[in-house]
Amino acid sequence: MTSISPLSRRSFLGGAAATGSALALDACGGDAVPVTANPDLPALNSLLAAEYNAIKAYTAGIAVLQMPPTGDPSAALGLPLATIATNWQNQHRDHAGQLAATITSLGGTPITEASITFTAPTGFTGTIHNVLVLACNAELAAAIAYNEGVKSMATASARALAANIEGTETQHFTVLYALLKQTAAPNLTNILNVLTEIVPRSFVLNAGGMNNGLQSLADLPYA
Repeated sequence: MTSISPLSRRSFLGGAAATGSALALDACGGDAVPVTANPDLPALNSLLAAEYNAIKAYTAGIAVLQMPPTGDPSAALGLPLATIATNWQNQHRDHAGQLAATITSLGGTPITEASITFTAPTGFTGTIHNVLVLACNAELAAAIAYNEGVKSMATASARALAANIEGTETQHFTVLYALLKQTAAPNLTNILNVLTEIVPRSFVLNAGGMNNGLQSLADLPYA
């Protein structure tokens, strides 16, 4: 099988804070009137770096899910879980797009996806269980980071965006945690029937003015 390079608990966020702190805009020199950069730009770029790292981490994890090692006890779940992981990766792309747009609207320069390198934690081995653990830990770290961002950001649009994304990251974590703790047993038949309904939509789409965010789903009917 194709192994992936060594993932850490905070691999989605690894180095993001340091990267973001270096991205605040410098004031203009010469005779121009100095422009004060929006104070939320470093935090927003830090979160954007984390989203790009998440996208690349999911790419590495999906490769394992699609081709688990011989004898992996969860091998039958690999392809369905890869479909779910791909859906969630697309939600991270939603997040990155909205963050980049917000950074630009506030006068900043978004960090680029090409500038982010994903590295797995030391000792990580490519099994389906380990991919789920990696994603669970990273989604938890991301939810916490967005929660901290909501507390610290001064711009209303930035706070609203961070709060929306935090909701999606928390959903990802909760599903993964339930599976790993076996409070929701993974049943292949059931999973195959609801592949697109496991965290079906991203909150952030609605935050961007669209109407197809998670908030647009109707309440489930009672049996």
